[in-house]
Amino acid sequence: MHVQLRDRVVRAITDDDAFRIIAASTTGTLRQAFAAQAASGATARHFGNLLTGTILVRETMSPHHRVQAVLHGVSGTSRLVADTHPDGATRGLVHLAEGARDFRLGPGCLLQVVRSLASGKLFQGTVQTPPPAAVSSALMAYLQKSERVVCVIATGQCWRGADLVLAGGYVVQLLPGAPRGPLAEMTERLEALAGIDQLLEQTGTRPERLIAVLLGATPFATTDERPVCFGCQCNEEAVVAAVASLRRDQIAEMLRAEDAVELCCGYCRKSYRVGRGQLDGLLREC
Repeated sequence: MHVQLRDRVVRAITDDDAFRIIAASTTGTLRQAFAAQAASGATARHFGNLLTGTILVRETMSPHHRVQAVLHGVSGTSRLVADTHPDGATRGLVHLAEGARDFRLGPGCLLQVVRSLASGKLFQGTVQTPPPAAVSSALMAYLQKSERVVCVIATGQCWRGADLVLAGGYVVQLLPGAPRGPLAEMTERLEALAGIDQLLEQTGTRPERLIAVLLGATPFATTDERPVCFGCQCNEEAVVAAVASLRRDQIAEMLRAEDAVELCCGYCRKSYRVGRGQLDGLLREC
């Protein structure tokens, strides 16, 4: 039985104002998302990296707004969806092409990111996955090409057989106005460190430890900490609204077929019951 974990995002800045570092622990969030989507194997790994990476993108660009990411697989019809909100609640979807056993990621696959702006409008960017094909490289390409953010992103997971033990990641961002020299030094340092999976094994579930390892002797200050969790925004009103969007003949067919309609949220698998009275009301309003 898994111990309940308190996932978090921790933000820090170096004393010379050259870098912002955001580190996240996402183990509990990913475990619940995997269970809701029955994700396993390579699909779970790609899905988990997308969830963690989308949380990091939100914290980098829009910490107070919603961010969604859709990763399209090699097949074209397989896709992974991550959806994360300002309160840290994060959910996702796994859709595999018919007959596909796993989600396949390769060069040229598309990543779409949509984030809310303070004005209420939406900003959308689309990039192709660069080689080597990895979720983190796709997210980094999005930030650099669509947001003009110079950074390094890494997401990872540690598994024991079929059990997820640890998950998390980080963003190291060169801040505006900082000289490019420190970026080259930081890139060399990050390349010399162990891979993200090994770093997670070393630092465990505490993002502060990951930041300290990433920066080494570079002085820094922690600036903020925010919660992360698996969470879904579905509710009965949204379900009824979805039924109301159907054509009149479709609602009438539901009434003829049964006294109530059972609908299941695709994100969290929670079931909702829309009764005959509600269906009658919707039919009259059509």
